[in-house]
Amino acid sequence: VDAIRAVDVSSSRYPVEYGKGSGGVISLKTGMGDNRFRYSATDMVPGFQSRKGVHLNTWTPRGTFSGPLRKGNACFLLAPDGEYHLDIIDELPRGQDQNPVWRVSNLAKAQVNLKQSNILTGSFLVNRFNSANAGLSPFSPLETTVNLRDFAYLFSVKDQSLLSSGAILELGFAASQFRVEERPRGDQTYVLTPDGTSGNFFETGERRAGRIQWVAGLVLPSRHWRGRHELKLGAGLDRITTREFFRRNPYLILREDGTRARMVSFVGTPAFDRNNLEAGAYVQDRWSLSDRLLVESGVRLDWDEIVRSVLPSPRIAVSYLLTQSGDTKLVSGVGVYYDASVLEFISRPLTGQRIDSFYDSTGQTLAVPPVQTSFQVDEGNVKETWFLNWSAGIERRLPKAIYLRVEYLQKRGHDGWTYFNEGTTTPVQPSGLYVFRNARRDRYDALTLAARHTFKGDHTLFAAYTRSAARSNAVLNFDLDSPLFSQQAGGPLPWDSPNRVQSWGWLPFVKRFDLAYTLDWRDGYPFSVFNQEQLLVGPPGSRRFPDYFSLNLHLERRFGFLGYQWAFRGGFNNITNRHNPSVVDSNVDSPRFLTFGAVENRALTGRIRLLGRK
Repeated sequence: VDAIRAVDVSSSRYPVEYGKGSGGVISLKTGMGDNRFRYSATDMVPGFQSRKGVHLNTWTPRGTFSGPLRKGNACFLLAPDGEYHLDIIDELPRGQDQNPVWRVSNLAKAQVNLKQSNILTGSFLVNRFNSANAGLSPFSPLETTVNLRDFAYLFSVKDQSLLSSGAILELGFAASQFRVEERPRGDQTYVLTPDGTSGNFFETGERRAGRIQWVAGLVLPSRHWRGRHELKLGAGLDRITTREFFRRNPYLILREDGTRARMVSFVGTPAFDRNNLEAGAYVQDRWSLSDRLLVESGVRLDWDEIVRSVLPSPRIAVSYLLTQSGDTKLVSGVGVYYDASVLEFISRPLTGQRIDSFYDSTGQTLAVPPVQTSFQVDEGNVKETWFLNWSAGIERRLPKAIYLRVEYLQKRGHDGWTYFNEGTTTPVQPSGLYVFRNARRDRYDALTLAARHTFKGDHTLFAAYTRSAARSNAVLNFDLDSPLFSQQAGGPLPWDSPNRVQSWGWLPFVKRFDLAYTLDWRDGYPFSVFNQEQLLVGPPGSRRFPDYFSLNLHLERRFGFLGYQWAFRGGFNNITNRHNPSVVDSNVDSPRFLTFGAVENRALTGRIRLLGRK
């Protein structure tokens, strides 16, 4: 974290050099060493929480160390960090109410100036994560949890050269590997009831994924023709691999009276590989027609071995200063954005088959013949998901260094990947044949009003309000692990939140103290309702969680000690003690129907940062 120097988030109008991805782009810029040895350390003191006694809450120690490998020629950066967090569930008994979560990572970077016009940069990022009791909640006790372990690494190397013509050539290579393991606590039969779950989780899984990528880019010297043109060309090739393994045990679904409603079993122990090859190329032009008018346009072509079609993505963005002073700027843009092929989605037929046996009210006799659940994909007719995104806004510099921004963003998805139930599903006779279709249509609209004020000494105050809607005609995600039987249906997407207010600030306080805060309020996310047969009741997303509100408030003071510069920060996360539940009993046949759980509590936090020598 401390290695990050800038974070750029673009939800619209991003250029064609960024490949597939309709949602947006997050660009993380990390630092590099120089000719001086530098070091820093942050958050060496853990935070505490007072839930069922005093416990550690969150501890995120991290630091950086950088300097020269050879002065004037080579330098390095090391940025290790860690995180420990303890989730405590108030509704569970002591000794069975905790989920410790830890993560460690390290970023290592090095840069060598091969020549005055040639720079070679390499990096290696490693990350490990462990959640000992993943899934713990008021409705899922300790015995039902899994040991979740993640491992990831990313290696990259980039060569930048300034050519004699004035062009800049970039060549890059990257390799990454990911592994996720889920291990249940035993082999006791897993049981679903309207009130929650019991027994041991039914699935053991291991997923591996990797990517090898080559990229090339060429920035040409600027040319003048009715303004100044800055051209950039690029190409990329990558190979994606996945390997998955599952072992699933049978499990039971019981009614509220304890009778058996369904027995779920699985066929085989699937293990499979699935790969993909992707290629892309682009050209983009940054055209400055005048000091007040800028046009950025481009087109990229993409291909992969799943869709096997060349996909053109034209994009254009315009910004115009209304006045010579530059106080008011109009911005707009439109473009086609494709999504990458999701191997997990297209390989769902390889995950196995499920057999559901439904029982009558006595729980002893089959009510209907067993139902087989399977997935089918005709890969010869798969199209790639694409979005038409456009946005327009106005930015205004007001008196007293206040910057105001108003922006409207619209995204319309086409040919989205989804599965449809081909049969007629009723409470009497469900159907389990799910067929892939390019039939999903997503819609997103958002209007944002934001203001920012910058004080002296890098102090900043920011606030924004967003009114949005995120909906789709196909929101249900059918897979082999879900007991849901239903026809595909439309509704709000899981992240739909019509109203949201966000604010943060770094403000001067009293007696050399600074005040830091973050505020987030939004409408609760939607959730669906089911009955004791695990069948959908009403439309998807028919209910919502309570409104979410969180205010984190901290004071910080910098001081000198032993020849070093330090910063001490103390305060509270969720200072209002708003509960903000994250789980709910959504079964209409449960006596705890609409009971919310896994709430947040106020937490005291503190940290000490070593900033370096005075």
